[in-house]
Amino acid sequence: MLQKTRGIVLRAVKYGETSLVVTIFTEEWGVQSYLVSGVRSSSAKASSRPGMRAASFQPGNLLDMVAYYHTRKSLQRLSEVQFAYLYQHMPADPVRTAVMLYMVELLWRVLQHPQPFKELFAFAVEQLQWLDTTTLGIGNEPLYFTLHAAALLGVGLPDDFDDARPYLDLREGQFVSAIPAHPDYLDAADSAVTARLLACRSSDEASTIPLSQVRRRKLILHYQDYLRWHVPGFTALHALPTLFQLFDLPET
Repeated sequence: MLQKTRGIVLRAVKYGETSLVVTIFTEEWGVQSYLVSGVRSSSAKASSRPGMRAASFQPGNLLDMVAYYHTRKSLQRLSEVQFAYLYQHMPADPVRTAVMLYMVELLWRVLQHPQPFKELFAFAVEQLQWLDTTTLGIGNEPLYFTLHAAALLGVGLPDDFDDARPYLDLREGQFVSAIPAHPDYLDAADSAVTARLLACRSSDEASTIPLSQVRRRKLILHYQDYLRWHVPGFTALHALPTLFQLFDLPET
């Protein structure tokens, strides 16, 4: 069955001499894998297919797609694609690109089954476009995106932080009154920052929270620990070292 949908490219792996296997977070069906034949070929046949170029399938690209969908197939096919949005600043900005690759890899690692998450899809599209166009600081974006994506995935943290519950227990996924008997928790200061980020309703708002680079790094690593406890099979992101290397921003 042919159907139109939007998609976010999460991953592309070479297949054979001229093809790709592309993982795409689709609006209609969630994460799907597509065999895209001939896109690494310079033949006239390959180049004449609508939108079928290897460059279309770079991670982070936002696509409008016409796709074949069969519930019993693990590899789907694409009929045509075109860009749903063309990045303005991302390609020339290594810091924005590093954040984008972190966001995309996070989605790839948490979206483990082909089921729709339309609110998460809309949020991810909005955040990628914000990252491309904003003139505000982007230092807090990985933190904001991680927390709010987890919530839309169904493994979010509660919003009940207060003076009586000042510690975030990462294993239990809740704020607690006493320091847990295990090492997987946030102290009161980092728990308070996390609560502020959870309360933000936009990346604009999150960007105003003053955080040092040391604290950002510490928090993003703790959030990875949280996801390891609550998303089966979750592993550390390959994008993190590059993010930390390039994202050496001053305090805001």
